[in-house]
Amino acid sequence: MNLLIPYIKLTPPDPTLSEFTYGDVNKRAQKLKNDLKPGDYVFFHTSWGGKKYITAYFVVHSVLDTKIACEDKSISKKYKNPHILDYLEKGSQFDEDAILFGDPIKSRVLDKPLLFDKELAKKLSLDIEFSDKFSDAQIIGSAARQWRQITDKDVDILLRSIDKNKKYHRLRTTEEVSEVIEKDIEEYLASNPSLIGKGLKLIEKQLPIESGRIDLLFEDKKGNLILVEVKLNRIGRDAIHQIQKYINELKSKNKGKKVSGVIVCSGVMLAYENDIRKQKDIQIFIYGWNMKVLEW
Repeated sequence: MNLLIPYIKLTPPDPTLSEFTYGDVNKRAQKLKNDLKPGDYVFFHTSWGGKKYITAYFVVHSVLDTKIACEDKSISKKYKNPHILDYLEKGSQFDEDAILFGDPIKSRVLDKPLLFDKELAKKLSLDIEFSDKFSDAQIIGSAARQWRQITDKDVDILLRSIDKNKKYHRLRTTEEVSEVIEKDIEEYLASNPSLIGKGLKLIEKQLPIESGRIDLLFEDKKGNLILVEVKLNRIGRDAIHQIQKYINELKSKNKGKKVSGVIVCSGVMLAYENDIRKQKDIQIFIYGWNMKVLEW
């Protein structure tokens, strides 16, 4: 069985796209455990700027009861899905709680999200009826508010549309730019480390450590470590505390090496500017965009 699943942006995120995991509870958890099998496809879609976008798909590797996943230390130490974190902290809170693990090789977070519009919807077996009384986005949102089962043919259509969308170069709209996912920025920095500093070499992306998961880890020519965290919004004290924990852990495991941190974000909250300026081993970089105009 293949699924089309809606989601909203949560903190912490679920689905956790960076590690290809998704958790749910009660009847939906039962559906994950009973109906999905290895090799099935699960596509995730969300709303940005009044439009619907497909942002990722997981190729099912396995579905585990959250209790079983947490009892396996190789899983509970590696994965940061909120269902795992909540279970480790509070124990069982629901009758059913399950986690979907996507195949890390075959699953994919889209570099360019796929617009889920009327044209795409009509190609799929969703039987969505469009009307002039409501916008296309409203109709699609209503029809796809719940989980929708899709056919193997639908999967092929979506995969071809994703590949075609990747090859189609266009300017992003203001809404799309403002909703750019952290992965876009991470990938750009990973490919252009000179934006962070001179002579840096990328060591690891999405590096799991005991205190969390480091977005990017670089090494300079002297062997010193520079870890980078990407935040879409303006930052405050929480972001500083998070990266400081990462720095302290890396220092304890890499004796003799200098470890520093970089936060790439859209800005700093006014109330925390003075405190953040006092940080000696943490730099703040602000991301931005070049604007272009095209004749209509």
